[in-house]
Amino acid sequence: MAERARGRQGGSGGQSARAKRARGHTPAPAGPWATMTWALLLAALALRVGVLALEHVPVHFDEAQYWAYGQEFDWGYYSKPPLIAWVIRAATGFGGDTLFWLRLASPVAHGLIGWLIFLTGRRLWDGETGFWAAAGYTAAPGVALSSMIMSTDPVMMVPWAAALYALVRAEASEGPIGSRLWWGITGALVGVGMLAKYTMLAFVFGALASRLLPLRGRDWIALGIAAAAALAVMAPNILWNAEHGFATVAHVLADADAGKGYFHPLELAEFAGAQFGVIGPVFLIAILLAVRGIDRWIDDRGMRLMAWQTLPLIAAMAALALATRANANWAAPAYIGGSLMAARWLITAGGWPALRAQLWIGVAASALLWSAAGLYAGQADRLTVRLDPFRQMRIAEPFCELALGVMADEGAEVLLSDNRRRLSECMFQGGLGWDEVAVWNPDRLPHNHAEMVSGLQPGDDRAMLLMVHRGAARIAHHFGEAREVESGALATHIDREEPYEIWAVQGFKGY
Repeated sequence: MAERARGRQGGSGGQSARAKRARGHTPAPAGPWATMTWALLLAALALRVGVLALEHVPVHFDEAQYWAYGQEFDWGYYSKPPLIAWVIRAATGFGGDTLFWLRLASPVAHGLIGWLIFLTGRRLWDGETGFWAAAGYTAAPGVALSSMIMSTDPVMMVPWAAALYALVRAEASEGPIGSRLWWGITGALVGVGMLAKYTMLAFVFGALASRLLPLRGRDWIALGIAAAAALAVMAPNILWNAEHGFATVAHVLADADAGKGYFHPLELAEFAGAQFGVIGPVFLIAILLAVRGIDRWIDDRGMRLMAWQTLPLIAAMAALALATRANANWAAPAYIGGSLMAARWLITAGGWPALRAQLWIGVAASALLWSAAGLYAGQADRLTVRLDPFRQMRIAEPFCELALGVMADEGAEVLLSDNRRRLSECMFQGGLGWDEVAVWNPDRLPHNHAEMVSGLQPGDDRAMLLMVHRGAARIAHHFGEAREVESGALATHIDREEPYEIWAVQGFKGY
């Protein structure tokens, strides 16, 4: 057992085997690890799909917004590149506009990411490392939560994980033809990732930093092929942005700036603490210990690559959190390489209890999330808001059910609101198109996609139902005809209510 551990930690024989694999020879035999990985990933996928089928989690504004984007095929949208809208459109076009089909791509994507992590770990080291990295990633609490909703992260992280595997293959291929082919695939996958989320640039930085230095002896033709492939895939989105004043780029920059100064230690502390929930405490601590013990793996090219794919993005998001703000999930792609880094560190250190703990913590987190979702489903108005992990999503269903019902009763053609979140949620729940909603936007400048395509314009004479949380009378004053329908409060929980006001309006006179 001691000899086994020493071999893993870098004895001369182990280094020789790693060096041989790094030069492009076949990966180490996977043994039973591939079968075990498949079994674990399929079991996790089956459970997560089963949970989705129950539809216990209400729609989130972002999900509804991405669904709404997909109602009009385009190469870009105000706040996001187009890939997530296309994925949702494909899924719901096949199965229907339900929460299940809206979200189905998310657990499938995480399953694919897990398999790609296994393939990368197997090629760099062995099947055992690949298995534990894939298992630890799949069990991460953040992955469990992400699999219950639809977001840009899993859509972008599939090409990220695939590009990481292709990068390893490119670096390991013998001969210029094979290497350049894999570099081209890597570049194309980077382009696909950029069509999902511009965070994919962090992958490029990590790849360049880890693989281009030193510059002498590099195959610049292969790198040129990769760059050309990436630009070719991204070109339509770049042209769309150019035609729209680079709206998506401007939104990304604005979204990172909370406008409250540039020193927020509490935001940093919150972001750092949240990372224990994103990847799980065991793997996060293992990553930190690996950084501390860098002298033990500095000669391992696989670990160096994983470090460059992990640490810069986490550090950048931490700096952003300190300067303005950063959501916990913004660092999520770092844990593709981070899972491999953590698993390899724990294996070489003989940390088998820690590896098993990563899985059991993930199982417990998933069970708690699923239980909470089931507990609150259909009876949130009788329970306290404090224990609801989906508390911010509870207003959509009662608000839109009321709005759509009154809209039909009043014979209104358009649903009008000053809250694009509610409009997107009602678009999904009611199957409305962009021509059936209007956004109150008095400054006439688009700040989001809804205002860009459905901003209320002077002279619009359609009959509208105005539903807002507050201030309806102030908006109704701008119409030739206006009549209050009702007002009140919608209970989302036993200790939380959201006010609403409804007016029937027609003949918009202008802002």
